Amino acid sequence: MLFPSTLHSGCVAPARFPTPLQTHTECGQTVLNFDADGDGLSDYRQSQNAEGRKQMLTFAPRRGEPERAVNLDEIPGRQCPHFVIALDGVPFEIVDQLYRDGSLRLFYPPARVVCGYPSMTDLALADVFHTERCLAYQALYFDRTANRLSNGNAVYLSGRNSPWARQMAYRSSFWWDTLVYLNPQIVFDHELSRIQAIFRAAQDGCELRAYSVGSAGLGTRLGRPGIEAYLRREDELCERIVYERRGNVKITLLADHGHNLVENRRISFDDTLRAGGYRPARSLRGPRDVVAVSYGLVTYAELFTRDPAGVAACLLQHADVEFACYPADDGIVVCDRSGSAWLTQRGDGYAYVARSGDPLRLTPILDDLRQAGRVSADGVIDDVALFAATLEHEYPNPLARIWRAFHGLVDNPPDLLVNLRDGACHGSRFFHAMIGKVASTHGSLNRMNSTTFVLTMLGDMPPALRSVDILPALEQLRNK
Repeated sequence: MLFPSTLHSGCVAPARFPTPLQTHTECGQTVLNFDADGDGLSDYRQSQNAEGRKQMLTFAPRRGEPERAVNLDEIPGRQCPHFVIALDGVPFEIVDQLYRDGSLRLFYPPARVVCGYPSMTDLALADVFHTERCLAYQALYFDRTANRLSNGNAVYLSGRNSPWARQMAYRSSFWWDTLVYLNPQIVFDHELSRIQAIFRAAQDGCELRAYSVGSAGLGTRLGRPGIEAYLRREDELCERIVYERRGNVKITLLADHGHNLVENRRISFDDTLRAGGYRPARSLRGPRDVVAVSYGLVTYAELFTRDPAGVAACLLQHADVEFACYPADDGIVVCDRSGSAWLTQRGDGYAYVARSGDPLRLTPILDDLRQAGRVSADGVIDDVALFAATLEHEYPNPLARIWRAFHGLVDNPPDLLVNLRDGACHGSRFFHAMIGKVASTHGSLNRMNSTTFVLTMLGDMPPALRSVDILPALEQLRNK
């Protein structure tokens, strides 16, 4: 059993990076003057270029060395360490606004990242770091062979659903996660200290990756203010690392998925299922049995059933269900209260045929793509064109993400996937009672849940990427 008092022992966050002593304009550039060593005197300057990015660093003399000026853009990516910090749960819009307001200016502007569906940590980071696929959407999953639910806590604590974690130079023990939603600040402070210590010991030319789970607790408990606060602390950590390494370092910040930034109440489908003639169960023995996975507190639900069409129709009677989707024959049915659509994959694209209604609200976008010649005569939609056209849509990149949710994303996909409205979350009753208010969470197909960011000192990233595109883009910049 872990107790906050014992965990807090010896866990002190890195010293705060100071605010500027003075800011002035010099040769048309904004210059920030710092007392970085705490002696009351200015000993470190940052000059911002025309775009407001911190490009030139000047270090006061020390230990007999002369004053040193460094142009960050002239340091080759392969000749210095590259540190990658992965955060848990950051919507793109918060990073974009902080950057516009003047924070995070060691980095080039943030790029938008669309993760997979459901928008979950293990799934997203397995994509980011190109590892083998996960066992399931969550550590608790239905084992079809055994016809029972897994031991979710055992799977979680073993890391078996987190293949990406093996690539991290730092990821706190999974046992720390037992505290992350009770006192996330303790966990986050501990993580910052350990990440700083590991990065301090790094050799030139290496690449090290670290992950913070404390950010997940802060976002879930505190919502937007919590996310903004921990991003500022990450910014300070990056400033400290750059200062200590005299600019000879490249850092990349990224996150796994977004967050919906609204308070969410926990819902259950048990009563709705019973009213529809189904039996909530822990195994599938009869034709009306339904197993619903209830583990985290997320804005989607996964269900196992022998009658996905019937259960989908039943659950669409619940006010918090937006749409449901399930495999059928060689495609996927996507349905809401207004009707259904048929999704298929064909070659490098997808077809979406609205049988009645338009559950994914794609008709206007598809009409424009058709006029632009990006939809073939037999209805196949160009995947790249659809990705670009749906970045600001309610559901970014929906067809590829829904298709992959059932085909290749995990070893144990469900029979039925239900997307919830923001404001409602599905999951563990115990977890919800333990943490109380859920100020923000994630999981669904919509933009806030599934759109996050990447920031890097290596150079300009493409303005929008899928999670799997991040590492190749960084590698290309590092090799310049």
